[in-house]
Amino acid sequence: MDQWYFAYGSNLSKEQMEERIGSSREARVAWLTGYRLVFNKRSKKDGTGKANIVPAAGATVWGVVYRCSYDDLQKMDKCEGVKGGHYQRHAIRVQLDSGEELDAVTYVAGERFLAAESLKPSTEYLETIITGARQHRLPDDYIRSIEALAGS
Repeated sequence: MDQWYFAYGSNLSKEQMEERIGSSREARVAWLTGYRLVFNKRSKKDGTGKANIVPAAGATVWGVVYRCSYDDLQKMDKCEGVKGGHYQRHAIRVQLDSGEELDAVTYVAGERFLAAESLKPSTEYLETIITGARQHRLPDDYIRSIEALAGS
């Protein structure tokens, strides 16, 4: 049975998702209320910031839900380092423009990889997120907020 996966970071990129799980899947713009985007997950490669979401009253994280098979999600678990504790899969509920709500899963950074404060993402990583956000036509003000957040 298929499951919706909510992407909010570099997996917004159509090219990255195709590399990770194969040919393109159904994708729909969605948002998650009560959370905010942060770059507080330390990269295992170079110590730069990776995207994560944290609970925050009144905040919204925009992203994309992809329809994924069980096998797709197993591949995503591997890419996101679930076995090593880098990210964990969490059940969430997202909203669509149509007013519809969907049950989905997303990845939240594991505690042992969190920095005490925000980290600067690499330029390449940030460009991947912004390119994906533009590909899916996420709101311009949200894209600007990602750029500003990453620069702090």
